Amino acid sequence: MASTSSSSNSDIEPTSSVAPTPATTESSAGLAPLKLDVKFVDSRWEEESDSWKYNDTTNPDVPAEQVQPVGTETTGSDDWEEFCFVVVRKHSKSQEKSHRTITFEIVLKSPYLVQACQDVIGDVRSISWNSEPIKLDPKMLITYMPRFEEHERELSSRTVRTEEDDRVLKSLGILLAYLRKNYKQTLARIASLTKNHEITFDLLYAVLIPGTIVIRRCPVTRETRAMKLLRAEKYVNNCGQEYWQLECDGLECAADEDGEDEDDVGWNDDESKRSRRFGMSETTSQIRWFPGVEKINTLSVFPIEYHPDPSALKAVLLERARRWVSLCGVHHVHYKGTAARHEWVSGDLKLKRYGIRSRVMIDKAGLSRVDADYELPIPDRLFPERPNDNGVYGLTDDELLLASPILYGFSLTDKLWLEYNVNLVTPIIWNDEAFAGLVLPPERKTLLRSLIEAHKRLNSGGAGGFDDFVRGKGQGLVINLFGPPGVGKTLSAEATSEHLRRPLYIVGSGDLGTTAHELDRALDEAFDLAAAWNAVLLIDEADVFLEQRSLHDMERNAMVAVFLRHIEYYRGILFLTTNRIKTFDEAFLSRIHVALHFNELTVPTKVQIWRAFLRKAGLDQAELSEELLTKLARRDINGRQIKNACRTATSLAISRGEQMRYEHLAEALNAMEEFMTEFAAISQAND
Repeated sequence: MASTSSSSNSDIEPTSSVAPTPATTESSAGLAPLKLDVKFVDSRWEEESDSWKYNDTTNPDVPAEQVQPVGTETTGSDDWEEFCFVVVRKHSKSQEKSHRTITFEIVLKSPYLVQACQDVIGDVRSISWNSEPIKLDPKMLITYMPRFEEHERELSSRTVRTEEDDRVLKSLGILLAYLRKNYKQTLARIASLTKNHEITFDLLYAVLIPGTIVIRRCPVTRETRAMKLLRAEKYVNNCGQEYWQLECDGLECAADEDGEDEDDVGWNDDESKRSRRFGMSETTSQIRWFPGVEKINTLSVFPIEYHPDPSALKAVLLERARRWVSLCGVHHVHYKGTAARHEWVSGDLKLKRYGIRSRVMIDKAGLSRVDADYELPIPDRLFPERPNDNGVYGLTDDELLLASPILYGFSLTDKLWLEYNVNLVTPIIWNDEAFAGLVLPPERKTLLRSLIEAHKRLNSGGAGGFDDFVRGKGQGLVINLFGPPGVGKTLSAEATSEHLRRPLYIVGSGDLGTTAHELDRALDEAFDLAAAWNAVLLIDEADVFLEQRSLHDMERNAMVAVFLRHIEYYRGILFLTTNRIKTFDEAFLSRIHVALHFNELTVPTKVQIWRAFLRKAGLDQAELSEELLTKLARRDINGRQIKNACRTATSLAISRGEQMRYEHLAEALNAMEEFMTEFAAISQAND
């Protein structure tokens, strides 16, 4: 829409000295001379000198919007310094009549006109007010025409004006008179269209004013987002189709590593300092070509003033922004809704959506560390840190209005790094009964509670800590849970995290790789994230890492050594679950602080589990007598299968529009046992 040049005066110097005498007034009080005349020149490409040459325009009275790319070259020139501004009519290089085009540029020469333009246009990306000469596209001036006219009225209305003000006003009047005469039809059409909130593709520059707030639909959240327009340019794609490309600024959160690990990373944790710096990040949007006239507020990007209710929209955006600011950093939250991530599919970067119902760790810095290639919006111009009392780190409303609607984090259930809608994030509702409901012998439960509470107290700076002779070693709490599947090992880790109100980060043995090198990298990542999140870490089915090393399997021996080293220096709470382990490696025996053995579930234990899950499923306890509960508990299934049976029975009842009864449970169990019988038969046949 506008261009500037840093070339010297000689680059646009006229080629001869014939020109009208300019009108100027003498300088007074140290002011530069006032120049009130306008010069018109043609610019044509000269093959011989391989440069652009400037000559006087033959018919300067013809309005610019009516000029055709024909005519003869003239001679004559003048010193451009004596004029208010120079209108350069630039002819294309092509000599073919069908390809000839003409463009115009305004070269500002009067310092008073430069001052007026700078006051109105301000600092925009496409203009350097310190360059010489300053060249402006007339479309840029037309874009700011309403503001120029407002500035003219404001100067005229001043009861006291300095001589410099008068000179600025007169210079501005010369420019506006030129624009009104030469672009009369264009200005009238723009006024007529915008009055009805309409525009054409070619006239979009009239409403795409740099520095204004524009709104668009966020591709991830599908919600409205406001951004500050930096520049708008019209381009042609490879298919010959025109489009407008918009460069915009938005408020983003840095992905910093300069904060300290905090004990509490929950909702609205103002002490979570990681990723709490803010700044502007640039992004691009496009408006595709469209025929005829369109309503401005139907475009993919449009100024906020054309929204049906700009004030109400700003209030909504500011409320969302304050919520977003409070959640930047590291936070443990609940999320229900659609999230997304960019993934490469057949060589193209696609936005893939996921339905998420999970606890989530909001941690932009964590994503940056784990996946350095993932394209994250990072501020390139950070604001100085300026915390205040209202928890929004000193950001102004104008800055907050431009906030992103996206949070970046890890779904603890789905094990995916995703982009989340800030409006769908809610605080976690902790289950205070989880630990009390653990089916463990009372003395074991007391031991477990004492250990985890002591570890929490010591790591919070409490007295009585015990450290290794080597700094940083032996400060963690390693708990081994061993026994058959479905007897409550994972549930114990879950209950511990609920009791501590901390995240539970579960890593399966299959996620850790099959070589020592892969294991080392995976444990580095897992332990780093667990420490950053202050999470309870559970490594599930860790049998392969705990079994006795042998003389014949060097790769597995190396993996055991890597595992030992990481455990030695881990400072958090670590659960290791094992199913089939026969022989512990001796090195692990001394590194495990407590081992809890889970036996096969007894009938009384199963009754407790059935009762707990049925209560959670909403079944009226009067529906099941103790006799029926005992009958259910005599089935040869484990705790995980009991949970699955309750879930299946609930689904059956809902699908039939019925209240859940014993019959639904029996049907679910019969189907489960039928599958288990067939599976056992197939396995026996294969043996």
